[in-house]
Amino acid sequence: MHILNLSLDKDVLKEGTLVQKRLAALAAAAGEIIVLTPFSHSGRKVVQFFKLWKQARKILAEKHFDLITVQDTSYLALLAYMLAKKYQIPLEVQVHGFEKLRGVRKLLAWFVLHRADKIRVVSERLRHAISPRAYVLPVYTQIALPIEKNKDTRVIFTFLTVGRLVPVKNVEMQIRAFARIAKAAPKAQLVVVGGSLGEVLKLKVKSLKLEEKIRFEGRQENLARFYENADAFLLTSNSEGWGVVVTEAAAYGLPIIMTDVGLAGEFIKNGENGIVISVGDEDALVAAMRRIIENAELRARLGAAARASFAALPSTEEQIRKQVEEWRLLVRQ
Repeated sequence: MHILNLSLDKDVLKEGTLVQKRLAALAAAAGEIIVLTPFSHSGRKVVQFFKLWKQARKILAEKHFDLITVQDTSYLALLAYMLAKKYQIPLEVQVHGFEKLRGVRKLLAWFVLHRADKIRVVSERLRHAISPRAYVLPVYTQIALPIEKNKDTRVIFTFLTVGRLVPVKNVEMQIRAFARIAKAAPKAQLVVVGGSLGEVLKLKVKSLKLEEKIRFEGRQENLARFYENADAFLLTSNSEGWGVVVTEAAAYGLPIIMTDVGLAGEFIKNGENGIVISVGDEDALVAAMRRIIENAELRARLGAAARASFAALPSTEEQIRKQVEEWRLLVRQ
C-alpha cells in the first residue's frame, strides 16, 4: 500500500523519536508511508497550511496513493478531506482527543467525521462519544517491561506527574492538593515533568512557599529515571484521549491516581489497579494521595496490578498488525 499521512506531531521532524520509529515500523508492515506536516514549512499557520496543500497536491498528482490518514479533526482534517475528494482516495481520520473542540473547530470536526471513510479512536470512551462505526486502537507504549526495583528503603516519598503543562492537564489542582498534605507529610515531594506553562505554575508554587517540595524538571526525552525514582503517579487532566504516560507509569509498577478520563475504566480500574477520581475533585485527590502515602499495602497491591495490566497489553507487533488490517480493509472497500 501507498499511504499519505498528514500529521500535526512535530516529533515526526526529529530524528530518532518514538514517533519516527513507530512510523518506520508501520511502513515496514504496510508498504510506503509519506508523512507531511505543516511544521516543515515556514511562515504563519495559514501560509504553512497553504504550502502543505500545494506539496500534497504535487505528490498525489505524481503517484497513486491507496489512502490518506490524518491525525486531526479540524483544519488539517478538512485539508485531508479536500485532497481525498479531489483525488478519489479513501480517508481515515484518527481521533486522539478533543482538547480544543469548540467553535469553528467543532463544526469542522462534525463535517469531516461524518464524511470520513474510516475513523480510528484511541479509547472506547472516544468511540462511544463519536461513532459506533469507529475502530479502537490505543496509543501503544513503546517501552519494554522494566526490571522491578525495591522502593521500600526510600526516605522521600515522590509523587510524579508527566505531561504538557497546559490548562487541560490541570496540574494546578495537584499543586493545591499537595499543599494541603505537605505539613502532615513533611517527607513527601511532587516532581513535575513537562514543558509549556511551567512559569505560571512555578509562581503558584512560590505563593504557597513550596519551592523546596515541588520540583519542575521541564521537558525530558528520557523519562525512565523519573519513573524509577517515583513512588506514585498522578494524572489530573480534565480531558484525555488515552493517556500513554499512565501506561508507562504502570510498567514501572507505580500506584496511579487519575481522573476519570481517557483510559480510566478501560486500562486503569478504580480499586483494582489504581484510584480513579472525578474530574476536578480536589478533595478526592487529597484523600487518595493521603491513602497512598499512609498505606504501604495498598501501594504495593495497586502498583503490582498496574504492572500486570501493562504486561497484558497487546504487543507493538499486534498493534501494528491491527492498524495495517484496518487500512487494507478500507482500501478493499
